[in-house]
Amino acid sequence: MNVRKTAWELLCRAESENRFVNLSLTYAFDSDTSEEDKALLAALLYGTTEKRLSLDYYICALSGRSGDKIEAGTKNILRLGLYQLMYMDKIPSFAAVNESVKLARNKGEAAFVNAVLRSYERKKDTLLPPPREKNEARHLSVKYSFPIKTVKHFISEYGVGEAEQILSAFCKTPPLSLRVNTLKISRDGLLELFKENRINAEPDRLAPNGILLHGRAVPSSLVGFEEGFFYVQDTASQLECEVLGAEAGDLIIDVCACPGGKSFGAAISANDKAKIVAFDIHGSKLSLVKEGAERLGLKSIEAYEHDSRNASEKYREKADKVICDLPCSGLGVLAKKPDLRYRETDFDELCALSSEIFDASAEYVKRGGVLLFSTCTLNSRENEDALEAFLERHPDFVREDFSAGVLKSENGMLTLLPHIHGCDGFFIAKVRRGTFGE
Repeated sequence: MNVRKTAWELLCRAESENRFVNLSLTYAFDSDTSEEDKALLAALLYGTTEKRLSLDYYICALSGRSGDKIEAGTKNILRLGLYQLMYMDKIPSFAAVNESVKLARNKGEAAFVNAVLRSYERKKDTLLPPPREKNEARHLSVKYSFPIKTVKHFISEYGVGEAEQILSAFCKTPPLSLRVNTLKISRDGLLELFKENRINAEPDRLAPNGILLHGRAVPSSLVGFEEGFFYVQDTASQLECEVLGAEAGDLIIDVCACPGGKSFGAAISANDKAKIVAFDIHGSKLSLVKEGAERLGLKSIEAYEHDSRNASEKYREKADKVICDLPCSGLGVLAKKPDLRYRETDFDELCALSSEIFDASAEYVKRGGVLLFSTCTLNSRENEDALEAFLERHPDFVREDFSAGVLKSENGMLTLLPHIHGCDGFFIAKVRRGTFGE
């Protein structure tokens, strides 16, 4: 594989087709691709995407051209080359420049690429983001490679100091987070197995059944994967499963279930003796739930295609517990989905959709039952405001405080922040339906 050429082709395709880079990467490997090439391709593709805004700023500064004056394919060659020069210190500068020049499609493009990248070598010590004192948001936007609209959002929610800490945390590679299948092995047992196989792992300090892996790892290639000893799940989502408190005999409905992690967590917590109904509108993705449950040895999960904007009559007021992990803007998972930071979100449309699902989910909850509401975003409109509006529409539900591992909620709510908790940005709220009359 010509890794850099493949990376360039995938970047161009993702940009022209408005696709997520992970979808492009999925089809790039074949049986002959070495692990080294896979790692380099992933690093180039994700890294260049993550730093795109910053790279474009410096490309314009080095070339003396505005971004719209540089052809898209040429710009992606420059992005790849400059990313290697600025952020990949194990790649020699001459290799980054020469390999980028080789991607050029004609002599003129090659000369331009060569000139811009060699200019970086001469000017790198003087290339800086826009001055902080002139425009704080613009400075942070270029420094951390986030659209200025996103930067202003975090400043409005958390203030400048904490906003910068959040942006900085999103620029760090998070560890791989695993949830141990305690029906098959203990956390200590899996840690010992990893140690025997020289896998760098440690217990998650927040999630009681979580393990964190440092360094690059392909989950399916790890010891214990085929045996169903674990599955991939972020710390925040593991904590939500702890809050749910699934018990044997419960009827639990997971309204937006794919890829199935929360259903798996509920099944394990209930010793696989609850009934878990996993709904998702995307029928093509239900195989992820079914195959995951089979690998983990879980029998209590039933997966169905269903539009959760409408409650299924079969389960109306029957559920002991409902997991309502709503569609959201994803402003808490920007470390794992770098291209999400550049996507425009229609918040009016998104909040309207979420409200429909939230209301329909409430119809499943029996008297005295629990509804767990969550998002993977850091946006009060989608979180606290959405909860408050729900409670106004449903006065028979009340907030209920909870513990999540070593953490405790406040007024029935808990927000997890990447720079504090080391996991996805996440919001969890717990409400219980009253036992009083109709």
